[in-house]
Amino acid sequence: MSTFVGRQPIFDKEGVCFGYELLYRSCEANNVATFQDNAKASARVIVNLIHNIGLTPIIGHKRGYINVDESILFSDAILLLPKEHFSFEILEHTKVSLALYERVKHLHSLGYRFSLDDFDCSDTMIKYYEPLFPYIDIIKVDIQAIGIPQLQISIDKLQKYTIPLLAEKIETHEEYETCSKLDFQLFQGYFFERPVILSGKRIEPNTVNALRLINCIQENNDVAYISEKFATCPDLVYNLLRHVNSGAYHFKQKITSIKQMVLLLGPQKIISWLGLFLYGVPQNRPFGTEIFNNAKFRAKVMEELALMCNKPELANKAFLTGSLSLIDAYLNIPMLEFLNNVHLDDEIKTALLFREGFLGELLYIATEMNHSEDTEATIKKLGHYPCFSTEQLYDACTKATIFVEETESHPN
Repeated sequence: MSTFVGRQPIFDKEGVCFGYELLYRSCEANNVATFQDNAKASARVIVNLIHNIGLTPIIGHKRGYINVDESILFSDAILLLPKEHFSFEILEHTKVSLALYERVKHLHSLGYRFSLDDFDCSDTMIKYYEPLFPYIDIIKVDIQAIGIPQLQISIDKLQKYTIPLLAEKIETHEEYETCSKLDFQLFQGYFFERPVILSGKRIEPNTVNALRLINCIQENNDVAYISEKFATCPDLVYNLLRHVNSGAYHFKQKITSIKQMVLLLGPQKIISWLGLFLYGVPQNRPFGTEIFNNAKFRAKVMEELALMCNKPELANKAFLTGSLSLIDAYLNIPMLEFLNNVHLDDEIKTALLFREGFLGELLYIATEMNHSEDTEATIKKLGHYPCFSTEQLYDACTKATIFVEETESHPN
């Protein structure tokens, strides 16, 4: 069975990724299944992922958050998951019975950790779930269900329980600004995919060097010429060496020269790597690491799909397009301003600006597959793509997830 896991990051107040909510997908999932069936299917997918991919490619060294209801809580599947790496989000429609209370209490005593999902802070919901509060580490507050005007009053009801609060479903910069000033310790939502862009920010020197090198390679792909240009940028040489020695490649030769690295990768791969190098040192920026990881995910998915569509000549273009698709959010400049500083193929520019053309449509797919909660609906929109199957799409996403974690400790 082909499986794929989508990840939605959870951030702390400093903009550092605290963990991931894991969104499970199976190409064999039944579109009309009841939630209970979907929950059991998710359990099977979890086990499949653990045994076939491993935990590190999924969550690295962070904690994973998994949706569960009573059917999962009472099943043996939960016992197969390492409690050191996972927390379990009790869904809002879970039936709280005496038996479930005892089950959660027992699992908690064994070291399992729980949170409450989609909490609307209503008096009814608080009263219903209050028996579980002693065993809850996080309450995930649904800010869309409550509304910003009522948010302060709503979360004040939870103050006496001293349970850390997470603001979920944050969709705009204004919502994030409001939540960051309230008593929330953690944050989650689609807003963090593309933080607000502030125009007029200066492009940093390292980024300028990478842009110049991309332009040079576009004009002349001679290996000796490229090696000579690299030699003038020690920071690029150092980071290229780190990249060549990362988990993304398995070269047997020992590196002895810049020219050797250029020969091993080839000019087009060098350009693709430079697209990722533009993200600089992402951990020094709020949300920067996850923007960088999302860019890597998109790049790898697009590259794989181009190959599946029998368009190997577009694979490197596809990778570069994906890698640059969040550069505006990372550098805090409009995409058009960025593109004015680099000589890129018109097909890539069209994809980045308008999501049009073959590359633009691949970019849409990669973006949706990373975070969409309704992947089946996304797939239905892809009916005009006979060049890859749903299973192949999930395979591409799985490879991309692994690629992100393999290069996690070597971001440049």
